[in-house]
Amino acid sequence: MASSPEIARRALEALGDAVVAAGRDGRISAWTGAAARLTGYSAREAIGRPIAWLFEGADGEVAAELADLGGADRMEAILTVRRRRRGVFQAAATATRLGAGTAWLLKPMGSWLDLPEAAGQAYSDWNQRLGSIVRDLMDMAGQDLAALDSTETLAPLLVAQGQRIVPDAECLLSVVPRERPDHFVILAGAGAWAESQVGRTWPWLGTVAGLAMSQRRPIETVRLMERSNLRHTLEEGGIHTGRLLPLWSTEPLPDGRHALGAIGFYRKDQAYFTPYERRLIAEFALLVSLTLQRTELGRSTQETMQRLRVGVDVALDLAASLNQREVIRRLINRAASATGADRASLLLIDGSDYMVEDAVDSSGVPAVGRRHPIAAVKSDGRPVLQLAVTQRLPVLSGGFVVDSLDDSYADALDSLKHSLILPLVLSDEVPAALAVGRRSDLPFGVGDIATLQLLGNVAVLALRNARLFAEAEEANRMRSDFLNMAAHELRTPLTVLHGYLSMLEEGSFGRGPERWGQPIQTLVGKTEELGHLVEDLLLASRLESGPIPADVVRIDLRSLVRDAVARARPRARLVGGRLRGRFGADELMVVADPDHVGKIIDNLINNALTYVRDTEPPAVSVSVRRDGVEAVVSVADRGRGVPEGVGGRIFERFFRVEEGRHDRPPGTGLGLYISSELAGRHGGQVALDWSRPDQGSHFSLRLPLLP
Repeated sequence: MASSPEIARRALEALGDAVVAAGRDGRISAWTGAAARLTGYSAREAIGRPIAWLFEGADGEVAAELADLGGADRMEAILTVRRRRRGVFQAAATATRLGAGTAWLLKPMGSWLDLPEAAGQAYSDWNQRLGSIVRDLMDMAGQDLAALDSTETLAPLLVAQGQRIVPDAECLLSVVPRERPDHFVILAGAGAWAESQVGRTWPWLGTVAGLAMSQRRPIETVRLMERSNLRHTLEEGGIHTGRLLPLWSTEPLPDGRHALGAIGFYRKDQAYFTPYERRLIAEFALLVSLTLQRTELGRSTQETMQRLRVGVDVALDLAASLNQREVIRRLINRAASATGADRASLLLIDGSDYMVEDAVDSSGVPAVGRRHPIAAVKSDGRPVLQLAVTQRLPVLSGGFVVDSLDDSYADALDSLKHSLILPLVLSDEVPAALAVGRRSDLPFGVGDIATLQLLGNVAVLALRNARLFAEAEEANRMRSDFLNMAAHELRTPLTVLHGYLSMLEEGSFGRGPERWGQPIQTLVGKTEELGHLVEDLLLASRLESGPIPADVVRIDLRSLVRDAVARARPRARLVGGRLRGRFGADELMVVADPDHVGKIIDNLINNALTYVRDTEPPAVSVSVRRDGVEAVVSVADRGRGVPEGVGGRIFERFFRVEEGRHDRPPGTGLGLYISSELAGRHGGQVALDWSRPDQGSHFSLRLPLLP
């Protein structure tokens, strides 16, 4: 009578299918003739080898699970089987526990069309189920179209449909955040245990989901608790079995990511998923990947648009002021707001040192004005500020410290968990760096770098303009101070000189020789001319520094014009020019300081006489008239005119028209500047209405009329 093992061997041979048996130790103990014909390996070659040897790529944890099915009673899977001569082939493998060992039934896989009728029906059912899931998703999202554009809103809809695929399993969807690419954030779950995980963060390292992401392939196990560092979390739900699938973008997202997240199906029983379930899960995971890819692309597009809006807002904000301190304060406030930072500071770089020019800090410890070595700013031992400055690149790090600090400033820095330093590069130099930090456990990511770089590009130009403006202001102030001092110092000797010349002219020291008369008159005229120049310098300095005293009265503008024309007639005769005035018949009442308005008209007439030419009709014409609610004084000449391209500058301080073919007329270039400033302080305006080279110019003074 045959023994029990012999009976078992004969029974296996009689099946006609490729059957392999493994013992308690996971090694092959039986190998049928059909298995030999299918694989090309004889029983002598196969028996004694680990069962995992039969399957291509089965090693490590997978091999251990194949040896004893992980404690499960049965497993069905599509596995890659070794073959001696024609490489590997796909086989439908069904494993069943038999006593202390296992028995494996292997059937070669064909296409769906080659499958028997039952399998074809399963394919049809699979296709219909996925189609219904897509339709249901569209129907649910149709009630809220915004759900199709938001990963967070769409996630609960996806997992709800995912659970329909395997009703006895729980479904959990997680994403890989850009700021922490080595972690998962659980977005949605279907099932009591899965729902309790929503909002939690899982690491890649030590988890089966992380292993699936790293290897970019699905992983299924009935030993989930043993293979994961999340044993306590899994014990909360009594979870033993899981199938984890990585979700990847087929094309890189704008921020460079490919890893989207993972979707997992979990069971309490130690029972593998069927091939049919795995196929459904795989196709569903593909649908989820495409959906997440779409929403993340939309999110990236929105964030890019937001960054551009931030850039435009920052450019407008920084351009609103040329005050360097105000520009810096606006910049760091914008940087803190745009990146969600708890601290933002601008560091001025000076050789091997830096100084905190300005800072904002939620802890209330800005600590500005301190100077430290660049190399003293470290994070995890790295000189992060020095790296940013030398490499001209942004540097991400944890919280940083500055050597030799032992005060509240050090405490403020020590509390930062994540930091980002951006060098501000201008003409291959790094004059400053922008540093932001967070105290929350949320690292800065590529989006924050892009935002800060956009701010930096705008900021470096704004800071340069502000610095140049500050330097120009300082130069102007020094020039004004010098001119003011020089004018004051000249006034006293001029007064004395003018007094003695007047006394000589009047004969107060006795009658001098007759030949002295003309030189004395010339000296008196030149001292008066110099006195007017000094007064113009003083007046220009006072106009620039702020308000000046004014004696405002009601007055007929015609009388001021008559007086100005009368004062100018001697000079007109002296230069050989002709001066004509037209004053009108109607009163033109204005509220003004007569001296100030008289000076404006004097300057316009003298300017015209300076550039006069001996022509007909009269060279200089002065008129006054009403124009609506304004009184207008017009001064027209037929002189040299203003060259093209400089009309907008003639009201600037000290601006003179330089023409090589003419002698340089006397003057300081302050007359039109003073006139424009005085007119503006009376609510009026001095303008160049018309000018042509060698044809003349037309200037006007406009003042508001009394009602």
